[in-house]
Amino acid sequence: MAYFSDSENSTGNRISAGTLNLGFAESASFSFSTALAPGTEITDTVRLVNAGTIAGSLDVDFDYVESDSAQNDSDESASAVAENLTVVTLTYGETDLTDQITTDNPSPTLADLADNAHGSDETTQNDLVDLDDPGNSGTKFTIGLELAKSVGNSFQGDGVEITATFHLNQHDSQ
Repeated sequence: MAYFSDSENSTGNRISAGTLNLGFAESASFSFSTALAPGTEITDTVRLVNAGTIAGSLDVDFDYVESDSAQNDSDESASAVAENLTVVTLTYGETDLTDQITTDNPSPTLADLADNAHGSDETTQNDLVDLDDPGNSGTKFTIGLELAKSVGNSFQGDGVEITATFHLNQHDSQ
């Protein structure tokens, strides 16, 4: 039997799930020139930001569709244009990502990048995988493309519209 006792209450103890909140620091799109000549290179950058409370793993998907004015007699397909756009720059922060592109070509193309699905351990087949969290101050993602010198007149007016989709996951397998 105790003659003395005391108790205390601990209140306000809350648990909440963290957040992943991927966004763009500035522009949400690459501003590519639409007037490429053979041998001309275009490069642009977007800055990705995680404004959430937990770190994630970044995956990126690329896709393209035909987008041209068909000003010539031979309308080249979106695939033909993408196969003649060489990826000359592909960086995330200070990291060169071109080694993540599987290709049989001497240099990777936009078509190679868009078809660059990774392993079965991913729930979505992303083209670039397991990149570092961009952080709340942001990380630059840069892509540069060059139209092949050999395309000739048949490519005049032909083009592609490129979509880059960025996925921030709690970890790469999600």
